[in-house]
Amino acid sequence: MNRCMWGNKNELLKQYHDLEWGVPILDTQSLFECFALEIFQAGLNWVTVLKRREAFRNVFAQFDPQILSLFTDYDISQILTDATIIRNERKIKAVVQNAQVVANLPMNFSDYIWQFVDFEPIRNSQVVLDDSQSRTCLTNRIASQMKADGFIFVGPKMINAFLQAAGLINDHEVSCFRYHNLAVQ
Repeated sequence: MNRCMWGNKNELLKQYHDLEWGVPILDTQSLFECFALEIFQAGLNWVTVLKRREAFRNVFAQFDPQILSLFTDYDISQILTDATIIRNERKIKAVVQNAQVVANLPMNFSDYIWQFVDFEPIRNSQVVLDDSQSRTCLTNRIASQMKADGFIFVGPKMINAFLQAAGLINDHEVSCFRYHNLAVQ
């Protein structure tokens, strides 16, 4: 079975690739979890984050933005003592602040994010592979708008990874079995 090259590195990545990565996420809470985990992934290996996902869910109220938006400095200080997660204060504060932004959006987080791609996943074959300019324009536009709306830790590189993981962009290799599965959904 052909899959994206990165999805063959180990069993955890294979399972993540085959079952989750690139599958469109429409549920706000699940989408916010994906978004938060991408913040933690910045500068780290994705396996490091995946191994701690359950611990992250536990300390971040299952990534419910409404609950997370009420977290205080005390809650953050408690999270920083939990050795089961990645204890990066900037990233932890970013997740909480971003939950506060989500809680105050005039629409749900899913609609907010999906509006950037007109509520339709982009297939990587729709973007000419040597024309990274279109992708860069999209990720820059989204990152700029999110920053203007109060989100933090949202650079173009992180946004690109988030769009791929959350299925807004089907970035599976065209030879990958998931590319074709997701293209017909």
